[in-house]
Amino acid sequence: MIDQSQVLITLPDGVFMEGHFKTKHSLKIESSINGTLLSKQKVLLESNSVFNGDLICSELVLSGKFSGNIFCTGKVQVKQGCQISGRVYTYRFENDEMTNLDCIISVPDTNTINKIKEIIEGIDVDQKLSIDPNLPSLIKIYEDNLAIKEKIKLPELVKEAIKPIPVAFNGIPVASNGVPNAEKGVSK
Repeated sequence: MIDQSQVLITLPDGVFMEGHFKTKHSLKIESSINGTLLSKQKVLLESNSVFNGDLICSELVLSGKFSGNIFCTGKVQVKQGCQISGRVYTYRFENDEMTNLDCIISVPDTNTINKIKEIIEGIDVDQKLSIDPNLPSLIKIYEDNLAIKEKIKLPELVKEAIKPIPVAFNGIPVASNGVPNAEKGVSK
């Protein structure tokens, strides 16, 4: 029996794919894809590749152009010359110098990643991705995790009070030592 983690499917340059694609194998993409791709293994987007849509995988190495959402349970590695636009949800993120990143990167907690790994392991690759109930579940878990983090951080930013400039009763600003600063008085 073939070890599925060792199988590498190559989509060569000159191929254009549109729609939903799901596999249990690793992918090397040298072509253009518009749509949703789910791989239970590693995905390599080569320097001549263009991807528009959602990508779900266990590990990702990006060298080409990507626009959309990345959902990765392992590491996203961004190589020199790569362009990313969109959102990246990943357990680990690493980028080389000279990358063009216009994205929001979110790192979900370990429990969230483990839930997602369980769902991905249970995915039936023989069922169409467009009707697979696991796809919306995966995305919702990532988005809920991000929303929870934003809700926690936003109030922390709002709670940080702006300290008013101390002003003596006569309207003259007070120095940090509590003494009125006549040189910086308020003109009337």
